[in-house]
Amino acid sequence: MTGSSRPGHPRLRRTAGDRRAQLVQIGLELLPTTPVQELTIDEVARRAGISRSLLFHYFSTKREYYTAVTRAAADLLLEHLLPAPGTPAEQQVPGMLDRYVGWVETFPESHLAFVRGAGGGDPWVSEVYEETRGRLVEVALTTLDLPDDTLRRQLVLAWFAFTEDLVGSWVQEPTMTREELLALLRDVLDRLTTDDGRGR
Repeated sequence: MTGSSRPGHPRLRRTAGDRRAQLVQIGLELLPTTPVQELTIDEVARRAGISRSLLFHYFSTKREYYTAVTRAAADLLLEHLLPAPGTPAEQQVPGMLDRYVGWVETFPESHLAFVRGAGGGDPWVSEVYEETRGRLVEVALTTLDLPDDTLRRQLVLAWFAFTEDLVGSWVQEPTMTREELLALLRDVLDRLTTDDGRGR
């Protein structure tokens, strides 16, 4: 049998789930330089080696694709922020803050687009944003050993809003050292959550 007549290995076909995961991964790889709302379907399809029309076989609309990428990015952020099992209690919050600042330093434009998109009322961003903040609030309450009630949730949510705004601004225009920023964020959190934030 000649080389040309030998049967080749059968070409493996991706399942729909595998293809969706590949397309979302490409979106994630583009996020450091491109906010999710600015991802172009043509570029994603080109990188995946498929046609634009085939991409819409896996995601019916651009919004569905953008939502999937946003949700995947939010899941990665949560995984990145959560303390490793066995981390001493006193190191958990400082570690989470340090990793959050590092994430915003790495993805400044995507962070800004995420926060602004949620604040601007974009429903697909807002949904993922609220889910992510809700999960982070639960982690913070557990880490700080605080009761999970309406007051504490309001206080921790207010702190998250402050943290997002300050860290985003600081990355664009540093006005203090990184160590000073981390210390300030922790101090504000402690003040808010000590005696229910009423300074008594």
